Amino acid sequence: MPAPTATDVADYLGDLADTWDEVTIGKALAAEKASQANRCQVPDDADPWPADLSEALCRRVAANLANRALPLGLQASITDVGAGFARVGGNDAEVQRLEGPYRRLLIG
Repeated sequence: MPAPTATDVADYLGDLADTWDEVTIGKALAAEKASQANRCQVPDDADPWPADLSEALCRRVAANLANRALPLGLQASITDVGAGFARVGGNDAEVQRLEGPYRRLLIG
């Protein structure tokens, strides 16, 4: 399978894809593809992509889009005992697991 496209990401998002237009999804895909390439050894767009790297890229884009509604990176939660804030984004364990075999090792 080739590198994921904006259409592939929209399919991954399912019903949530209607929340964003194709241009926004495409921009998020470009940003996350560049970020993934900085951290991992990724094939060229035309070369076959492993399923786990494709899945990780789609998940990165989904997280990028979801976090746009939280510009400060904080999610408020109100409970019976009061209000709290949780920091979101940054480290997705599933993305780290999927990209693990492809991560670049820094030496020195």
